[in-house]
Amino acid sequence: MKLTNEQLKKYKEDGFLIIENFCSDEEIDKVTNEMKKLIDEYDPSETISIFTTSEQDRNTDDYFIGSSDTIRFFFEKDALVDGKLAVPKEIAFNKVGHALHNLNPTFEEFSYSPKIHDLIYSLGYKKALSVQSMYIFKNQRIGGEVNIHQDSTFLHTTPLTTHAIWFAFEDSTIENGCLRGLAGSHKAGITKRFIKNDENKFVFVQDSPDPVCKKEDFVALECKKGSIILLDGAVLHYSEPNKSQKSRHAYTLHFIEGEDGVVYEENNWLQSSKPFRAL
Repeated sequence: MKLTNEQLKKYKEDGFLIIENFCSDEEIDKVTNEMKKLIDEYDPSETISIFTTSEQDRNTDDYFIGSSDTIRFFFEKDALVDGKLAVPKEIAFNKVGHALHNLNPTFEEFSYSPKIHDLIYSLGYKKALSVQSMYIFKNQRIGGEVNIHQDSTFLHTTPLTTHAIWFAFEDSTIENGCLRGLAGSHKAGITKRFIKNDENKFVFVQDSPDPVCKKEDFVALECKKGSIILLDGAVLHYSEPNKSQKSRHAYTLHFIEGEDGVVYEENNWLQSSKPFRAL
């Protein structure tokens, strides 16, 4: 599926675009059932120890960085109390990342589909590289807030080439913490980068002052199951916590340009041991 000229114009103007009915129920059910299987097979005890030791910060950093080339589970911050699960395992996770698209055959088939290829290349990519995938749960009552951010802060290229597809695997509403975007904010570029410094510490480098914006200026990007939201890597967006009784499962893919002349920064947190795979 390629963007129409009208869709492309709106996307370039706003920095985000909702496209309805992009995925069928059958496609979504296949990958969500696969995730249920992964959760059923997953033993959280080892991961719990990583997040509850005296060296939690260092171990957490190592666990996070090691997820670039594998499939790892990340807990919601309120899921653990005194080193034990405080909620059922099925709703304890914040996300699974960051290489589902390459390492799990079901997610791989979904992530490299012809319609995703056509959509991404209609943005003007010459050689689109798929760099990251995340299954985001935003589970009922426990799904945490995601602060205002820009994706290119974390996946920085020179020049900026990052775009994302956010797949709604369930209805996404104001009540269960839908995405919210600030229209046109991508035009100012990014203000900071999340990097690994010379001391192997992960820090934010502030390149320019953060924009002055109010949450009430953001648009609630409500959408139905099967919809997608295209996101420019520089657009400001966030989501409120999910205090409702309904989960808000979603899946994201991030892409960068792989053509000569585009540099994926060596101090980005996500560094793959293999070349990024072209879409």
